[in-house]
Amino acid sequence: MSKSYFATTNHRRPEGLSGLALVAVIALVAGVVVFALRLGPHYIDFHTLDSIMEGLPATQVHTMGKQEIRELLRKRYKINNIRDLDLREVVTIERKKGATEIMVNYEIREPLFYNVEALLTFSETYSYQ
Repeated sequence: MSKSYFATTNHRRPEGLSGLALVAVIALVAGVVVFALRLGPHYIDFHTLDSIMEGLPATQVHTMGKQEIRELLRKRYKINNIRDLDLREVVTIERKKGATEIMVNYEIREPLFYNVEALLTFSETYSYQ
């Protein structure tokens, strides 16, 4: 092969991210991490709360009084380290003909940065017969 062939094909083009693109990618990753660290624990708490409610014995809940249900939930919340929620404000118990409904409904404002907040709304209804 001739020398001129290597001279024309050996040109190097710049590869990789520019400095500005690298800063943008780092900012995007940092934003995702901030969201995950700030909002993730609230979703984990709601999942735990959901498993507590699903784990209640349906036949016993329907025969228990409202105060007994609240005391049972308070104990289970404490065992599962759900301490930030006021049971009186979060849980509503309604007796209906043949069933007991427990509604869990609450909102959390989580500051993200500066004056930006995320509003998380959690709501679920559980029926026990």
